[in-house]
Amino acid sequence: MSIPKVFKVIQEKGEISDELDYALMKYLLQNRGSGFTPCQPMLVELEDGNQAIKLSIDNTFVGKDNRLMGLGIVGNIFVDIHNYNVLYATPKEELDHNIKKLEEAGVKPQPRPHGKY
Repeated sequence: MSIPKVFKVIQEKGEISDELDYALMKYLLQNRGSGFTPCQPMLVELEDGNQAIKLSIDNTFVGKDNRLMGLGIVGNIFVDIHNYNVLYATPKEELDHNIKKLEEAGVKPQPRPHGKY
């Protein structure tokens, strides 16, 4: 599965339904492991003319005082707007590599909001 090429951004910021949010969290947990949260949804048109929801994947964890923390964006996930099938998700090895790059660069985890973001 290769990463889809974005032709243009139709809507830069938006929200997804609770059901889709739950389905994507479940997909990431089952297919990429724990510690990944989909965020920052945008509606895009792909080079093939189809539309998709593009989301970033944040490396997240529960830190001190039960606060949700995030290290940063480590990948992307693309979802078909008609049937909500995952078209592409950054492979686990690349996610892990990107986490390591952020840690080696000295990036410090930051608090994340509760709920969808």
